[in-house]
Amino acid sequence: MDVLFTFDEEDEAEMYFGDTPIEIDMNTAQYILRQKASMPVGTVWGDSFPAVINHTSASIARQHPDFQAAKHGDYDAALRLIDDLVKDDRIADIVERYPNAHVIYNHRMQGDGINMIPAAYAAKFSAAGMTVEHDIIAVTNVSHTNASDISRLSKRMRFEGKVNKGTDYILLDDFITSGAELRDMRDFVQSQGGNVVMMTTFGHGSYGRLKDIRIDNDYKERLKASGITDRDLRKYGIASEIGCLTIGEAAKLSRLVNARAKTTVAQLSARVQRTRQGQQPLPPVGEAVQGCRLQGVQAETIEDKSKTIHVQGESKQSCSHELLPNRSHENLINQGVELRAAKGVMRR
Repeated sequence: MDVLFTFDEEDEAEMYFGDTPIEIDMNTAQYILRQKASMPVGTVWGDSFPAVINHTSASIARQHPDFQAAKHGDYDAALRLIDDLVKDDRIADIVERYPNAHVIYNHRMQGDGINMIPAAYAAKFSAAGMTVEHDIIAVTNVSHTNASDISRLSKRMRFEGKVNKGTDYILLDDFITSGAELRDMRDFVQSQGGNVVMMTTFGHGSYGRLKDIRIDNDYKERLKASGITDRDLRKYGIASEIGCLTIGEAAKLSRLVNARAKTTVAQLSARVQRTRQGQQPLPPVGEAVQGCRLQGVQAETIEDKSKTIHVQGESKQSCSHELLPNRSHENLINQGVELRAAKGVMRR
């Protein structure tokens, strides 16, 4: 049985890639529980997926006087932003290369309004004679603005809508950094029988332009050498397998796991040094959290008023974890989620 999370008494959580624990906030852990069952079956990138085409950088776009309004629901402002910064020759090149492809764009909520930049960018293709579909929408409201790397990697976008089987699709968004949301949209379209032929964005991230979105062989080997498996990605609803990741996602995951592994080695070295100096050694990682260790789960009781699950065992002690407000307690239990408080271990 896979370990999903461990929790301490302060409700700080860790998730696991291979044997490496990664710290996450409780909100992200709860979000992962919701998204696991809705992960579409992704496909690996293959050898010939084209480069992502974009027009400007995020830093330049943010200086435009219409940027904030466009980002928060003003469609006319978004059209002015697009008209000023999009390079028409690049639009024409895409239309010439994929004349029969349909365009779909990332609909999502952004703060206090709908982000209109993708819709305004899609209008450029409509004006050039391409078919733009509006029915495929994001059904999760994920904001990656100022989010941590592990939050960006773990909290996925999910989509719904009709995909025309056998149709070629061009995916469109406002900006690309790691390419996570475009990959989520690709996984959905491919899983429904569509064929994603390319991706384009209005702009690229402030730290550089991501042209080849696909994970490469070097990062595949790095992740495997770090102990990360396809199963690790599936159990958190991140991806079907390593070969589905973008190179930006792979780089983030590799940094996170390797940084934590180095920290663990340093902590163990410090513990050995203290022992040699005759000091009292630290207790091994995973020893009982005071007042919250269960050897076997006998009963689970639900207290609706506090929205917590109390897990009780032979020791008559209990450990509580706050649940999602929009997820029933019964659903978590029926999914086979097992909570054990040692450091509060959650398995599936």
